[in-house]
Amino acid sequence: MKIRNVVASLALAVATSASPALAYGDEAPALTAHVDLVSAYFLRGATTTYGNFYPGLGNSGADAPESSRPVLQWGADYAHPSGWYAGYWGSQINYSYKRLGQSYDDRAIVSGFQDNKSIENDLYGGYTGKVGDLSYTVGLTGYLYINGKHADAVETKLGLGYQEFALTAQTLLNDTVWGNQRDTYWSLGYTKALPHELTFTATLGWFTYGREGKFLGTQDTLAGTACAAGTAFVVNGCYAGNQPVGSAFRHVTLGISQPLGKTGLTWSVQGILGGENRFGVHQTNKGVASLSYSF
Repeated sequence: MKIRNVVASLALAVATSASPALAYGDEAPALTAHVDLVSAYFLRGATTTYGNFYPGLGNSGADAPESSRPVLQWGADYAHPSGWYAGYWGSQINYSYKRLGQSYDDRAIVSGFQDNKSIENDLYGGYTGKVGDLSYTVGLTGYLYINGKHADAVETKLGLGYQEFALTAQTLLNDTVWGNQRDTYWSLGYTKALPHELTFTATLGWFTYGREGKFLGTQDTLAGTACAAGTAFVVNGCYAGNQPVGSAFRHVTLGISQPLGKTGLTWSVQGILGGENRFGVHQTNKGVASLSYSF
């Protein structure tokens, strides 16, 4: 179960999602690429569990985080001076979305979730423009998984920017094992250049949720039955714990980054202050470090 990246390189503007900035400068390179080594992959503040009880099933059960160990991430972005943009972002994941999706169809599957681990691939594009001092963006992101089942999705993006601030809303258009149709991730970002080529970023993340979906809610949609009182449906069964919530504060992420001279390398560190997931389960605070090479 999942929804989109909090731990990519700060310097590459993918701290909260694999998305380009709201507005591109006229002198920005038309094509850029990057490779990142990150100490862990926490998706949009999901540091502990996507499920309805604490502490959850962990990576061995295909639960949050996406990876509790170091992984490689990579991507490329193209920005046209007219405002059109397109890009790709990818990441290793420490479990299999294929096995997780199969467990919805076959309830005998209760292990092996770290076999044939998945690779996430995000393809996105859209348009950015300006009206006076305001910038705006509209776009789409497609999520495709190597070793995935019931996991591919499309998400819309709408955003507004003013000076150092950017507000975005990203809405899921179909049910998946990691989210429900109409789930919307709201993020308010702040970026500030500091002395010595340091960059400070802050992101406040909030979710509004579609409470009932094919894979997440209060109905076992394969069996066609309602979960018992005090339980909720999470991909492959009704589990005792919290019920779905309509909205929740998800995280505050604070980060700092700095290029290492002319090497093309950038280091960054982040602190994630956990909020709650779609079942109101609190997420623990975490720290993340990354080293990125851009070219």
